[in-house]
Amino acid sequence: MPESVGLSLRTRVASSIFWVAWSRGVLQIISFATTLLVARILVPADYGVMAIASMWTGTAAVLTEMGLGSAIIQFQDLDRRDIDTCFWITMTLAVVSWAVLSFGASSIADWFAVPRIAAVLPVLGLLLPLSGCSVVSDSLLRKRLALDRVSQAEMLGAAVGLPVTLICALAGWGVWALVSGAVAGPAVRSIATFAFAPWRPGLRIGGPRAREMLHFSLATLGIKMLAGYRSVADIFVIGKLTDQVTLGLYSMAKELALLPGSKLSTVVNILSAPMMAELQTNIDAMRAAFYRALRLTAAIALPTSAGIALVADEMVMVLLGLKWSPAIPLLRLLCLYAAVRSIDVLLPPVLFARRRQRFLFWYCVAQLIAVSAAAVAGALWAGPAGVVLCSTPVYCAVMAVMAKEALAEVKGSFIEIWSEIAPIFAAAAAMAGVVILLRELFLAGRPDSPWFSLVLLSAAGAATYVAALFAIGSPVIGEGAEVIGWILRRRPSPAE
Repeated sequence: MPESVGLSLRTRVASSIFWVAWSRGVLQIISFATTLLVARILVPADYGVMAIASMWTGTAAVLTEMGLGSAIIQFQDLDRRDIDTCFWITMTLAVVSWAVLSFGASSIADWFAVPRIAAVLPVLGLLLPLSGCSVVSDSLLRKRLALDRVSQAEMLGAAVGLPVTLICALAGWGVWALVSGAVAGPAVRSIATFAFAPWRPGLRIGGPRAREMLHFSLATLGIKMLAGYRSVADIFVIGKLTDQVTLGLYSMAKELALLPGSKLSTVVNILSAPMMAELQTNIDAMRAAFYRALRLTAAIALPTSAGIALVADEMVMVLLGLKWSPAIPLLRLLCLYAAVRSIDVLLPPVLFARRRQRFLFWYCVAQLIAVSAAAVAGALWAGPAGVVLCSTPVYCAVMAVMAKEALAEVKGSFIEIWSEIAPIFAAAAAMAGVVILLRELFLAGRPDSPWFSLVLLSAAGAATYVAALFAIGSPVIGEGAEVIGWILRRRPSPAE
């Protein structure tokens, strides 16, 4: 953060990073290990069923939230009645959405020709009211950058959800192991979030800014709904045009490809939305914060995505086993999409802070149409691989339009962006070159175990990437060291 932003915001960001880094670091290690264990127990068809059901509940969850969480974060000095109104709207929509999904589950199962959806969807749909009751509480905590409480609630949820998933998988519950964990974890997290927030719902509705908030939230809802549809367009197309086994392989490949970027983007969104909202009238500070977030995000997302693509064979065989080997080509193809997606999450917080929700809405409309059409064409051409090959370039091309608008708001340019991330690209290219040379010159024809190859290639690639960044002199080294310092000591010193 630039000095003009002030020590107060800097201190809150540092404290937030401390909590987010430690809580999510521990959680992601445990979550990843649990996912691998469960994937070895279950079969791809179970993940195919879960992917279809989650697509519907995820879309309904966006409708339930209705953009009110974003409105609470963006609007300052809200009246108690404004907040109470948001709570009751959210809960009403949550209950109605759960009822609709429950009654429509049989029709959805028939349309996808997956009978198990009829039983799974009503149970998984309980997520809607369970999570809906904490939307307002969670937004109030994020607005204050009280991410220690947000992190603690997430840890409590994971402490319940992950063991439930693993125990049920070991008990032979199949897809119900995934469903049980998906419901139990968020339920505990919602209870904890509700308890931590300094607010309890009242019966008063209305408020001086309720109408203005609803207007903003409806635009935000449209954006999130369209973005949600776009993010599951590939699942929808593959689920309809193929079978649940193929969909299960694709969904696992997508989860692995997006794993580093999705966890990183979650942290970025937690920090970016309230931070950009607070800086919305200080363009210079917004630009400096945006470029710094871009450098740090790209420094992690680009090498991890490239690395996963380079060691996809060994990674799948070691972590998941032979039955998941058909997912290897899909994993490689999805890594480019994963790298781009991990960076483009930095753009919407800038546009929201500058009240450009109308542009975001029409951007999402265009992206949904273009990406969905490309996904259908790709599926008909070459199945799941065709979906990735056709939709990824279209996604990148449309995203460039949003990037242009976001840069205009902070008075930046594509040339400046390239200058910020060019050293990272160079270091990642050096990493890829070393990994490829090692594979071709040292490992070719050797009967080494996948474990040995994975460890050797990963270690050599990581060492090369870090060394290249130091040699180039990228500012991300110093910025990364500062963030690590925040993680270790929680608060910046006044001298900073």
